[in-house]
Amino acid sequence: YLADKPGAAQSVIRAGFLTIPRHHPDHHVLNFVNYVFGGHHAGRLEMNLREDKGYCYGYRSSIDWLTGPSSLVAGGAVQTDVTKEALAETLKEFADIRDERPVGKQEFSDARDDLLRRLPSQFETHGQTIQQLTRLVVFDLPDSYFSEYVEQLEALSLDEVLRVAHERIDDAHLKILVVGDKSLVEPGLQELGLPVVPVDYEGRELS
Repeated sequence: YLADKPGAAQSVIRAGFLTIPRHHPDHHVLNFVNYVFGGHHAGRLEMNLREDKGYCYGYRSSIDWLTGPSSLVAGGAVQTDVTKEALAETLKEFADIRDERPVGKQEFSDARDDLLRRLPSQFETHGQTIQQLTRLVVFDLPDSYFSEYVEQLEALSLDEVLRVAHERIDDAHLKILVVGDKSLVEPGLQELGLPVVPVDYEGRELS
């Protein structure tokens, strides 16, 4: 999909797919995979598109967990003249974490240690504490959830991470949204061999 935004100095890219619900047994492992992929400042997406390529200021991924199918979405704002390249790198990162460049031992260890260290900081303010407690209610989680979360992280294996990345990263069914200057962005997207459907700001297809 391509939305028309004439004169834009930046384009916004979003690429994602529907995945498992919050209560699926693979939930905590997929959450870990997403953390490595783009869930924090040193994730693969950020290190590639910002630190290595310099295409953007920030590029992340997140999972919007729901009781039904949840969505995993990656993206960010990039300079218009590198929209094609940024999208190509995004697609490459999806393929890499699934199969081509799976999570390595050191990457796994660093991410697990980082998540364990970060847990206390999620309760530093009243607002953060309320947010975490709200999740317990919304998803009907046990009061012992956060203690169990630590135990799950400590027991997590690299084999589990590799299995879930391969099974749950559905890069064959990505939906892509690009918002930018159509005249500048569309030719590059067509070079990637992607079907392009121009739409307006309300999602209506343009002729």
